[in-house]
Amino acid sequence: QRRRHRPGTGGCVVTIDERPTINLAVHEGIGDEQLTQVLLGIEEEGVPSRVERLPELNPLTLAHRAATSSRLGIGLGIALDYVVVTTEKLPEQRPYLAHFLGRSEQADRIIGSNAARLVKRLPLREPERSQ
Repeated sequence: QRRRHRPGTGGCVVTIDERPTINLAVHEGIGDEQLTQVLLGIEEEGVPSRVERLPELNPLTLAHRAATSSRLGIGLGIALDYVVVTTEKLPEQRPYLAHFLGRSEQADRIIGSNAARLVKRLPLREPERSQ
């Protein structure tokens, strides 16, 4: 965090969190409990994240918006039971990863972990296999 004077604040010092984050753009109908495992996967890899709730229903659009607004260039879009991971360099209609949200806690955690691993340039974790 850094403290600095911002114009238009009447001379007040404003604390601004300038840490680079993976951004998550989430449809406003998705509950916090549905995000828990995805966020834990990101946190386990030691990468900070930021969640923004929006009325948009298209997870591809949400992911692209999140990635282009992230200083790390990685974003997740979550809507309509999908989690989409993309980078700022990929076209909106061609995400890096897409999975069903809520298939299992482990699968949700792995998608979060893999988003963070993209930032860290580590090999991605294998999704769980159906038996």
